[in-house]
Amino acid sequence: MPLFKSLKKPPLSEEVEKQLRASINAGFYKPGDKLPAERELVDQFEVSRVTVRDALKRLQQVGLISTRRGVNAGAYVLEPSTRPFTLGIDNLIQMKRVNFGHLIEIRLYIEPDVARSAALCRTAEDVRRLKGLLDQAEEFAEASPRKARLTNVMFHCEVAKIIGNSLIVYLCESITQVYSAMLIQLTQAKLDKKSVCKLISEHRGILETIDQRRSGDAYELTKNHLMETYHTYARILDDKENGAVKKRIMSFARL
Repeated sequence: MPLFKSLKKPPLSEEVEKQLRASINAGFYKPGDKLPAERELVDQFEVSRVTVRDALKRLQQVGLISTRRGVNAGAYVLEPSTRPFTLGIDNLIQMKRVNFGHLIEIRLYIEPDVARSAALCRTAEDVRRLKGLLDQAEEFAEASPRKARLTNVMFHCEVAKIIGNSLIVYLCESITQVYSAMLIQLTQAKLDKKSVCKLISEHRGILETIDQRRSGDAYELTKNHLMETYHTYARILDDKENGAVKKRIMSFARL
């Protein structure tokens, strides 16, 4: 006779979360909409207030809702965000599973091809938006190189938006928000205004190829820019990256 495992119902909060998530995903509640008040949810689900709060907390942790206090207190549906990706990447960093070599490697796999595709489908408005971003970065360089770098590093995320693939945008933004910001913090005393302006200038070169629809050149310039970025960080930071990662990064120079 086979042995069967006992069956247990999942916590009620998971069931509440599941139904609320389904309502959001189905568009019943759209970004900006307010969910029913806690008391109303308690009555509808016939559960305790603690159960409802736990379900709302779960939804907040995955970036589906935010909670407000004050006059407009309540839970509001958010636009889809990179938060789940960001948390996962942050965990890898905190556990020391990734370093700056891994960051450059994944960007090399993605961003040159993104730039090539962007050059084929960009609009005049896309070019104006990217130019405005770089202009802003240059303005910041005089007073705050750190702020200039934080602005400048968003260039690749904005290029990704041209393609319109949300997964690529989420991935680029997650990496930028977590690891690139951390690297900028670690190296802010090591890069002067001249070095920061050089990074911005390299982005202007990439933008020119995108503007002129030179897709092959957009790929090459983006790849070379990332390789140069890798060498810059390697000179500044302790060289602790995995040897296999370094070897793969160097192989891009031969492509």
